[in-house]
Amino acid sequence: MTYKVFIGLTEIAGYCGNLKRGFHSIGIECTFINLSSHPFQYGGDDEPNILVKMCRWSLKHVRNYNSKILKAPFFLLVNIVKVAIFVRALHHYNVFIFVFGNSFFNNFDLPIMKLLNKQIIFIYLGSDDRPPYIDGFLKDITPIMCKTRAQKIKSSIVAKEKYASSIIAHPASAHFHVKKCIKGLSIGLPLSAPTHKESPQTEIKTKKSVVILHSPSDPTAKGSNLIRAAISELIQKGHSIDFVEITGKPHSEVIKELQDCDFVVDQVYSDTPMATFATEAAWFGKPAVVGGYYSKFIENEYAQKDIPPSIFCHPDELSTAIERLIVDEEYRLDLGTKAQKFVRTKWTPEQVAKRYLQVIEGAAPEEFTFDPNQIRYVQGGGMPESQSKEIIRNMIEQYSIESLCLSDKPELEQRFREYAYNIRK
Repeated sequence: MTYKVFIGLTEIAGYCGNLKRGFHSIGIECTFINLSSHPFQYGGDDEPNILVKMCRWSLKHVRNYNSKILKAPFFLLVNIVKVAIFVRALHHYNVFIFVFGNSFFNNFDLPIMKLLNKQIIFIYLGSDDRPPYIDGFLKDITPIMCKTRAQKIKSSIVAKEKYASSIIAHPASAHFHVKKCIKGLSIGLPLSAPTHKESPQTEIKTKKSVVILHSPSDPTAKGSNLIRAAISELIQKGHSIDFVEITGKPHSEVIKELQDCDFVVDQVYSDTPMATFATEAAWFGKPAVVGGYYSKFIENEYAQKDIPPSIFCHPDELSTAIERLIVDEEYRLDLGTKAQKFVRTKWTPEQVAKRYLQVIEGAAPEEFTFDPNQIRYVQGGGMPESQSKEIIRNMIEQYSIESLCLSDKPELEQRFREYAYNIRK
């Protein structure tokens, strides 16, 4: 069967553009339509035609106006144009890959696509399916907001799973899913070679200072204050460190700094050992220190060969991990080499696209799948345990434990209760 793949409708850290390149490299026709703007200039989407340009223009005005009356004509135009894009896509493509839970019309288009025998694949990358009460990337969230958002995410996921051919998600954030999913890290993050002048790191270099790079998209959720404190503590111990922190800069500037550093510190409360920033660092042979509670769970849910090389440690061990990469240059270079080999062989756009093709053909290995009913991880990402415990307790006390939207998974629901109230068995 000849597959024609549509990817859309937004970009997340270059994922979609690189996946499109991967499909092209294995000879599969693929189009990536991005209806949103991405401030960090990843690119990779197809040259917008008149319909896409009109949709982006209208969406821009919808966002810019506060008045519902002023928004209305642009909102109407957005949906008229999206109907035209949708009809054209239905006519031409037989596989649809949607990222960040966004289909054309908030799930209302899915029955039509299913009726026309289109394959539908949804990719979840974390904040789009993570329960809000364990999501530190959400700002100023209250118990009622958590309750409402949890219900919205849960109902949306259930609706999508009714029609989706496959769901790709990460076990650490997939608590609301119902059906078996494909593990996100087993598929991989597609990474194209950044534009750079590269000098292979083959010899141990003598430097006065170790250059450590931190580039947080969200300093609060990434735990930047704790990372700065750890660096300050290590400097006071006598280590010679050149700490570089950049935020809100174009992607090209991040790439330049990656080439000049010795290693990176990504974040403190990650639920993945190698997100986009650490993956890009690995391309240049630069290892990453990544803190996260999921570091104690990941080996129970992934085969070792699918876990990308980094120092993935408990948040309390962050300073020790940073110090190890400072003092043990041979270990640092070796870890960087392993990380580089991993992303340049397993996580290339071509290799990731090949694994997507396995999913499309229904030939993905059983070890790629997981059952959301077996999830036991409760700490989430982007926040310390103390914060998530308080949020969960407030939700239970104000709105009952059903507000967690996990009644279909009684064992996981009970685990959240025990976690929030520090009940040890």
